[in-house]
Amino acid sequence: MAKSLRFRFSRGEGLKYLAHLDILRVFERALKRSGLNVSYTQGFNPRQRLVFGLPMSIGLTSEAEYADIVLEEDVTPEYFIETLNRSLPEGIRLHEAVELNNKENIMNQIAAARYIVPFETSEDISQEEMENLIYRMLSKEEILVEKKTKKGMRQTNIRQMIYSISATKKGSGIFELEAFLSAGAESNLRADLLMEAIKKETGLDIRVISIHRKALYASTFNEWKNPLEVANA
Repeated sequence: MAKSLRFRFSRGEGLKYLAHLDILRVFERALKRSGLNVSYTQGFNPRQRLVFGLPMSIGLTSEAEYADIVLEEDVTPEYFIETLNRSLPEGIRLHEAVELNNKENIMNQIAAARYIVPFETSEDISQEEMENLIYRMLSKEEILVEKKTKKGMRQTNIRQMIYSISATKKGSGIFELEAFLSAGAESNLRADLLMEAIKKETGLDIRVISIHRKALYASTFNEWKNPLEVANA
């Protein structure tokens, strides 16, 4: 039983074009319909005490979205999942929840993300050729892209934000990229921006088929852990 919970949810194909504020409203309405007694902030404009880990860009699907919530009464994680799922629309589902004792903001805990990106190339190159192109790209000290910052669009070196990438051939001109990237409030690299960099650095004519967030990670004592594992750290 707990009043504070951290939970993982997924977002499917049908809702991938909803912006973060729209997702927030979906949860706010679902929580009101569910009958769960949510705690609210104090002040002139009270809001539900609900915080998301890393807002996702429009156009992505995900199986690894996380949020923290505070309730006015103790509930079990199982009851919370079952109750809220009944009020959520098709395409969003809660999968796990744990008691939350860590007072650190979840947005500050997220440090990395893993993405799966199927894409196609106009030229049917081999697996070996693709591996060589990626190797040469990652051998560079600088990979410059136009990235939005607090001071506007700027040329940014994203090389240190790329922890690992690999591409597996799935068919004629079709590859699946797996990317492990820096993420979070301090240093965040979006998967679509990475694909733009790959297109520029390799010279390939690339069309992204889809982008799926596979996992989010927190870093603790030099270990990568999912956000549920550090909920009580």
